[in-house]
Amino acid sequence: MKRRFNYTGRGRIPREKVVINLSKKDKEIESFKATIGIDDLKLPPQAKVYVEAYHKTELKRFDFGTVGQIMPPVDMGLSSLEYRENLKFRVLIVDESGKHGRIIADADKIKADADTNKKAILPIEFRDLGQQIWQVDYADDECPILLVNKNIPNIENIAKSEPSFIMYVYPAVIREILSHMIFVEGVDSVDEPSEDWHNDWLDFANRVLLVEEMPSSLDPEGDDFDDSEAISWINRVVEEFCISREEWNLYINLLLGESKP
Repeated sequence: MKRRFNYTGRGRIPREKVVINLSKKDKEIESFKATIGIDDLKLPPQAKVYVEAYHKTELKRFDFGTVGQIMPPVDMGLSSLEYRENLKFRVLIVDESGKHGRIIADADKIKADADTNKKAILPIEFRDLGQQIWQVDYADDECPILLVNKNIPNIENIAKSEPSFIMYVYPAVIREILSHMIFVEGVDSVDEPSEDWHNDWLDFANRVLLVEEMPSSLDPEGDDFDDSEAISWINRVVEEFCISREEWNLYINLLLGESKP
């Protein structure tokens, strides 16, 4: 029987105390390694240590022994999880002396070490989307995720390098995300938005537009919000993105039947 945990009254483990490294084979994530340095946190040595790998509703739990004797399990495989590209990890310290395990400390939303070096503002996942080529998923609280139909042959290579895919899909995705960010969620501040992913996408737009200023307000609830100005700004971001991409010339060459330069 799966043990139930009480999540109340827990402490926090600093994320820098946990390092996660992923192991891949043929570019597919197979397993992970975790280094957990909690010796100085004054936790009960007999408390259990668990590491969970998860993405949305998918979760796999690993028993790492106790605080006093951390022992990684022999099997740290992740292949049973369907979506492994955007996994997060959490560490749970559990007092199991009572009837139900009580979490006394945890660290959550830990990304693999390699993922922290370069932050992707638009992670990609390949899923069964029926007859649709792509969707944008906003369910993740950290950033939107581009979902691409995994049933399309060779789609992983196409999504990364095929000029026609890049120039058809990514401008539409950018327009979709900026429109959702503004007209559905609202950006509470163009200088210091409270949502991290809003800030990331505003930074992206500023890099695309270079010297062109963004609207003074991107919050439809604000008194100085101008919807036509916001739409025009979105259009300019998409336009400049297309101008800046070399794939455009490659795509024209393909349409004309010419070889790639």
